[in-house]
Amino acid sequence: TRKVPGWKEFDKGLRGSRMRIRRLLKPLPNWKYWQVPKALPQLAFEALNAATGRFDCLHCGDLFPQGLNGAALRKVFRLPMLMYCHGDEISQTDRRRYQPKVRNFIYRHADAIIAANQFAYDGLVRIGIPETRLHKLTPGVNFDEFHPETPRADLIERYGLQGKTVLLTVARLVPRKGHKIVLQALPSVVREVPNLKYVIAGDGPERERLQELARQLGVHDSVVFAGDVLHEEIRDFYNLCDLFIMTNRLESQGDVESFGMVFTEANAVGKPVIGGRSGGTAESVMEGRTGFLVDPDSVEEVSQRLLLLLKDQELRRRMGAAGLEWVRSEFNWETRARAVREISADLVLRAQRTANPRPLSGMAANQRTKP
Repeated sequence: TRKVPGWKEFDKGLRGSRMRIRRLLKPLPNWKYWQVPKALPQLAFEALNAATGRFDCLHCGDLFPQGLNGAALRKVFRLPMLMYCHGDEISQTDRRRYQPKVRNFIYRHADAIIAANQFAYDGLVRIGIPETRLHKLTPGVNFDEFHPETPRADLIERYGLQGKTVLLTVARLVPRKGHKIVLQALPSVVREVPNLKYVIAGDGPERERLQELARQLGVHDSVVFAGDVLHEEIRDFYNLCDLFIMTNRLESQGDVESFGMVFTEANAVGKPVIGGRSGGTAESVMEGRTGFLVDPDSVEEVSQRLLLLLKDQELRRRMGAAGLEWVRSEFNWETRARAVREISADLVLRAQRTANPRPLSGMAANQRTKP
């Protein structure tokens, strides 16, 4: 896989586990066709490993270059291939000239595809992938990491949150995350909830524009730009807030929030949420129960939902409690891990039966279902 921000700390946490990670390259800057030569060293490395015969199944987590390389390895080494699809791979490539053809080629050569949400599942069906090869598994929540805790006193002091009602967004500062519409809704909200503080955790190319917008709207004193937050501190920020919001929207380039793990993470610490009515968030926000979905382009609707929740502490408590109960029952990583293992085992067994059509003995059959 690739070297991405925070990879060293993540890999250290896996010491002693059964998973080994080898990181070769940096992420491709884009999916233009002239990036293809950069995938060749990774393909060569993967082919050398596949040639050892010690592997039972390919799992490809992205289209380019992983999926493209996987399709080649599948053919050469006759290894069954499992793909993962989040949904935005389809919406972002739809508007391109050649990428949809390559995308469809990769998905059609996958023996099975795990769609991370209904948005991804529907997109795969739309481009012609048989439903018999599709499995829907939404992301889970790590409950050891995300759970209700007393807000950290040092963070309250650092950001001047004593006695404040705290609104929170955790997201990169890019247009589709919807920070702009929340800031535009803030003047009318602050008039009725004057002790409000809006904490924005995350950084990105929109930071200066959003800071300037907050000044123009006269709400800069009510907004905290916390910048990048360490992964291990994200839970602490969720626990700081009274209400979580991310009014995600569909961008013209097809960039979309395909699920929205931040909503289930916020629910896991007992917080109600507001999300944008776009992409796959209908699966991560239970409308009217764990939070609300809003039109991400409507300042008025965002303001109304904010005021409804910020002025009603009991409603926030009920929705937060419902969210906590919901994610604990429906978003357990253990169930997803078992499902992925079962899908993989089925692919391996079917590949073995194709290569050796003779019936297996009971013990051999049992052993061969364990990739």
